[in-house]
Amino acid sequence: MLSFNAKDWRRRYFILKGSRLFFAKTPHEAPHGMIDLSRCTTVKSADLKSHKKHSFEISTPDTTYLLYADDEKGKDDWIGSVGRAIVRCSSTYVSRGGQSQGTVGGNIAPNEYDDDSDDYSNSSNNPYFND
Repeated sequence: MLSFNAKDWRRRYFILKGSRLFFAKTPHEAPHGMIDLSRCTTVKSADLKSHKKHSFEISTPDTTYLLYADDEKGKDDWIGSVGRAIVRCSSTYVSRGGQSQGTVGGNIAPNEYDDDSDDYSNSSNNPYFND
């Protein structure tokens, strides 16, 4: 997937883990950045806004991130996955079991889909960066 910087599009490799979308310059490097999806308000198509096919935007109150996928299916998959992650962070989210999965004491309540471990290094213990 590619992301838009103030001047040009740059290829980045993304990993969606719980409520965090990490990005790296190569698929083998540790992430150098992260979008906290718990702060996001929307994810939607942005083909017209970006003048680029297969593009979408992820918006927070402070920033709008423009990204594009290699094809339409990839775009739709990312919009769906990021959208579900945003909803799971919402204080109005109710799991399939009927229990609220909102915030408790300012922290995101755990749910069956959340996998927010804090090991995002390029260490041998991290399955996301080891073959």
